[in-house]
Amino acid sequence: MASIAISLERWGAKLFPRRGIIWGVLGLMIFLLAHPHYPLFSWGIALTCLGEGLRIWGVGYIKNYRGPMQEAERLTTAGPYAYLRNPLYLANGIIGTGIAIISGLWWSIILFWLAFYLLYFPIIRAEESFLENKFGESYKTYAREVPRFFPQLSPYPERNGTFSWRIIEEKEIITLFTLGATIFLLYLRGFGFLKMLNRLFLFFLLFIL
Repeated sequence: MASIAISLERWGAKLFPRRGIIWGVLGLMIFLLAHPHYPLFSWGIALTCLGEGLRIWGVGYIKNYRGPMQEAERLTTAGPYAYLRNPLYLANGIIGTGIAIISGLWWSIILFWLAFYLLYFPIIRAEESFLENKFGESYKTYAREVPRFFPQLSPYPERNGTFSWRIIEEKEIITLFTLGATIFLLYLRGFGFLKMLNRLFLFFLLFIL
C-alpha cells in the first residue's frame, strides 16, 4: 500500500502542472461532438455559475494557487477551507458537470467524472503529502477535522487566512474569461452558425463508411 501511495503522489506531482492541457483536450473533444439544447443549456449555466462562485471564494484565500506546490507559504484554513480541504477541486467538479450538461451529451458527464477522478485523486494525494511534510502536526490536525472533498456543516475552529479581491482580479480573470468563451462557443455550437458542424460530422461519417 505504501508503494502505491508513493506512486500516486509522484504521478500527481507530474500531472499538476499539466492539468490545464489535459482539460483543454477533453473540452475540445466534447465541444466538437456537442449538441446543446434547452432546457439543459440553462441548467448547465446555473451549475457552472455555482461552481465558479465557489472557486472565487476559495481562490481569494490562496495567494499562489496557480503556482507550484512548493510555493505554498502557509496553511490556509479560513473561508471554504474551514469546511473542506479541497474547495477548488470541488468547484472544478461542479463547473465541469455544468459544462457537460450544457453540451447536451449525457455520456460527457460520465467521461468528465472519470477523467476528474483519474486526474485529481493522485494530485490531491501529492498535495496532501507535501502539506503534511511542510506543516507537520498542524496539517495533520486540520486533515483529521476537515473532510477532503465533501463539506462539513461546522467550520474548522482555528481559521487562518484572509480573502483578497486583488488575487481574483489578477489570476481568476483567466478562468472567468475561459468559462465565458466556452459557454459562448457552446451557444454558437447549438443555436448559432457553429451548428453547421453537425453536417460536417455527418458528411465525414458517410465518407469513412
